[in-house]
Parts: sequence; structure tokens; C-alpha cells
Amino acid sequence: MAALLWTTVLSAIPGCGSAQQLVLSADVGQTEFFEDEPIYLLLRLQNVAADTAWTFFFGFFSPAVTMSARLGHGHLFEVTKPVLDYRSDPSWRGEPVPPGASLLKTMVLQDIMGAAWDLRSHLFAHHLPPDQYELHVEFHAHWGLPGTTPLTVEAAPITFRVRARTPAEENQIGELEAMRHMGWDTARVAGYPRSVGYHTALLHWAERRLSENPDDPFLPFLLYNGMYVVGKILEEQVLTGKVPRFDPDTSHVVSRLRLAVIERRKASTAGAHLVQGLTARHLDQLAVLAEELGSTAGGEMSRYQVARNQHPR
Repeated sequence: MAALLWTTVLSAIPGCGSAQQLVLSADVGQTEFFEDEPIYLLLRLQNVAADTAWTFFFGFFSPAVTMSARLGHGHLFEVTKPVLDYRSDPSWRGEPVPPGASLLKTMVLQDIMGAAWDLRSHLFAHHLPPDQYELHVEFHAHWGLPGTTPLTVEAAPITFRVRARTPAEENQIGELEAMRHMGWDTARVAGYPRSVGYHTALLHWAERRLSENPDDPFLPFLLYNGMYVVGKILEEQVLTGKVPRFDPDTSHVVSRLRLAVIERRKASTAGAHLVQGLTARHLDQLAVLAEELGSTAGGEMSRYQVARNQHPR
């Protein structure tokens, strides 16, 4: 098991020329998940050379990042993910990656990989059924950069298994999906659509789970991704001024819960994902976290976010 976990974080280093200055790694933190458990994928691009590297934009929605997967013993297939369009000046030479620096991005894998289904009823945009998976990630570092030689770095493949849920896990998924559906619920309670209570219900759930099971895999996901879910009914109520807009980035309750979960999960990809969710509004918290979390994945993400927001590109 230790050997298998080690291979998930090793990176394939190209064998010649300037490609050796960039190392790409991908990690999901564990080798087994139950069906519809959030899979927190962390990508890291590191410059291991003494000179600054210049690359195209790095991120999950960059056209320069490509992903493919293998199910069981089947053939590789491309992971179709959203791609953002970029427009740059012809003289633009790319994004600088200083010597020793790393670029970090996290995402819940089910947001971009699997069979698409309805977010009004389910937790994720995609579903990964029980199976064995092998994920491949590449970064075409000079994609779209004029006057450069094509350069591709590839992370070592990640292998993990998704298993069927236990009865207890089945009940938890049902509870969370019912809560997710609140954003689209038109039933009225005390004169307001039931959707208005979504954020309150989520925070009560997070408070309870943090007390009962602080390692619950859904806590980082709900306190980041789940806080920004607004269904059509709730959105209409907010836009018409019938209910106040809930801002998770300025909520003391949300901040307290996030910091508690980050401390608990600081060494994991889930912890790094939740640190990413603190956003630029909390640079003071991120700077403190960078010191407190040290060399953990959460600490590394904190330092990256502080540096990125101090020197916006």
C-alpha cells in the first residue's frame, strides 16, 4: 500500500533539454473511494531549475492541460472538460514560474470527469460508477506561445478504485442530495420558498458532522463548493430583493468551520482544496495558515495563494 501511494505522487520528468526544469504531479490522496465520495484532485507544476520557466496558463480549464482515463482494463479515453478561451498580446511570452516555485490547483474530480447528470438532484456534475480508474494528466507548457518549441510534461498516472456504497453511506448521500435539492424547492415555509433555508441547513449539517465525524469527506466539499450553490428559485428571491444574499466569504461561521476542517485535514488534498476556497478576501488568514500548516499540502497551498494574490498576473 505504501508503495502504491508513493507512485501516485511521483512525476514523470521529461528526459531531455529544457523540459527537465518543469515537473508535473497529480494526487488524489488515497487509493479507494466509495461511490459519490468527493475525489479531491491536486495538480502541482514545479520549476526545479535555476532559471525562470515561461509557460501557458496552468489550470484545470486551460486548453494546455489535458486529461485522459482508463476504466479497469479498457482503453484510454479523453476526459472532456470545460476550457476557457484566452486572448493575449502577440508579444506575450507566457506566465513566469520562478526557480523553485510551484503552481497548485485543486478540483473535485467529479466536477469534470464521469457521466453527466442533473446538479439539481445530485452533489456533482458527473458520476463515477464503481470501477478501477487510471487517470493521466499532461501539461502542454508552450501551448499557444509564439516562437517556442512544443513542450509537454506528464504526471505519473494515478490509480484508484471506486467501490459500492455501504448502507450508512447510502443514507448519507440521500441526506446530502435532499439538502442540495432545496435550492430548487418551490414549496413555501412561513411565506418563503423552502430554498431560502439551504445555507442554514448546510451550516447546521457541517456543525453537526464536525462534532461527530471531523474527518467526514464531504466537509471540505460542502464548505467550499457547496457554499456557492444557488438554485434557480433561491437566485430569483435574491435578485428581486425578497431575501438577502448570503456571502460565505464574509461569514464568520463559514470561516470558523473552514479553518477547523483545514486544521484537521491539512496534510490531505481535501485540506488543500478547502484552503483554495478561502479566496483573496482572506489573505490575512492565508498568511497565518502558511506558517501554522508548515510543509503540509494545506500549508503549500496557503503560501501559493498568498504569493499569487500579492503578485496578480
